[in-house]
Amino acid sequence: MSRTSLFVSLVCGAGLVLLSATQLLAQERTLQTEGWQGKRPPPVEQRTLTPAPQRLAPSGKQVLEIPVQPQRPALPPPSQQASLPPRPQPLRPPPKQLVTVTVTDQDGGYVPGLQTGDFVVYEGDTRQEITYFNTGENEPVSLGLIVDSSGSMQNKIGHARHALQRFINSIKPQDEGFLVGFSAQPFVLQDFTDSRMLLAQGIGLLRPRGGTSLYDAILTGLRRMRQGKHRKKALIVMTDGMDTASLSSLAQTIAVSQRAGVLIYTIGIGNPHHRLAHGGSGFAIGPFGVVVGGQDERVDSRTLRRLSDETGGRHFLLNTRDVVNSRTVLDTATQTISRELRFQYSLGYASSGGGNQYRSVRVESTRPDVVIRTQKGYAAGRE
Repeated sequence: MSRTSLFVSLVCGAGLVLLSATQLLAQERTLQTEGWQGKRPPPVEQRTLTPAPQRLAPSGKQVLEIPVQPQRPALPPPSQQASLPPRPQPLRPPPKQLVTVTVTDQDGGYVPGLQTGDFVVYEGDTRQEITYFNTGENEPVSLGLIVDSSGSMQNKIGHARHALQRFINSIKPQDEGFLVGFSAQPFVLQDFTDSRMLLAQGIGLLRPRGGTSLYDAILTGLRRMRQGKHRKKALIVMTDGMDTASLSSLAQTIAVSQRAGVLIYTIGIGNPHHRLAHGGSGFAIGPFGVVVGGQDERVDSRTLRRLSDETGGRHFLLNTRDVVNSRTVLDTATQTISRELRFQYSLGYASSGGGNQYRSVRVESTRPDVVIRTQKGYAAGRE
């Protein structure tokens, strides 16, 4: 190679080197201007983010888990929200004396819907403030059944059982009752209970035999009534004869009944105007009455009516033949009593009297078109 060619090659090679250095310097200045130090990394590829795999619910459906944020506790539906307790009401002391009042119109129909202001109560001549008021629909009753099972009830006892069974089926679930049968002496067939089944079993035990201890049976019922848990008390007495065997007297029976504060409903079966039917004759041996050649249809209707009138109850006089020939006659009487108990009003007041003194009671109405029936009196310390 000639000198001239060698020189040209060297000059061209140096120029290439200088050009490369110049280009590198320019690139370095560009990188510094863009904020990079050192070698520029390769460009980042743009990728679409895929959601993380989610946990599967037991049903196999996908469940999206969202971060829990603090929330206010959710209120239950209005139907499940606890209602506010009622505001306590001031308690009134129970009435010292309770009077049961039956109200009828001029035709004998019961009058419902009366209020406290429709009544005026007097003890003696002193008007009393009524501090308690209730209706028969809401007032529970302690009931006593006093049933004649003497020998003369032989042809009536089946209808009597039917009527009594219907009666206990008609009383309210909160009521309670007891059953006393009587012949030559009274005997308890079922003490106080609210079980209709037990009362029905007692009714099934009634067996006619012996004499009639009517007065002793009524007094037994009134004494047992003191154990009743309800303030309203009623005695239902069913008999077809005259007293022949009691140790107690009529005067004692009436006196205790007047003071007891117990409604006495009486059902007499017989004919008070005939001593013996069909021309027969009769006599008594001890407590047992014997009828020869006929049937004694006498019934002490006068005593039964007086007991009911004094205590605010009601007397039913039924003809023997009607009772024997139809089971509906006795049933109608007992159902009437059951219905009346639900249409009555209970009025309570705080008597200022003390001791065992008898006090007369009078109830009037501010309505002139009604008739009032109630007890005539009571004694605080009852015998």
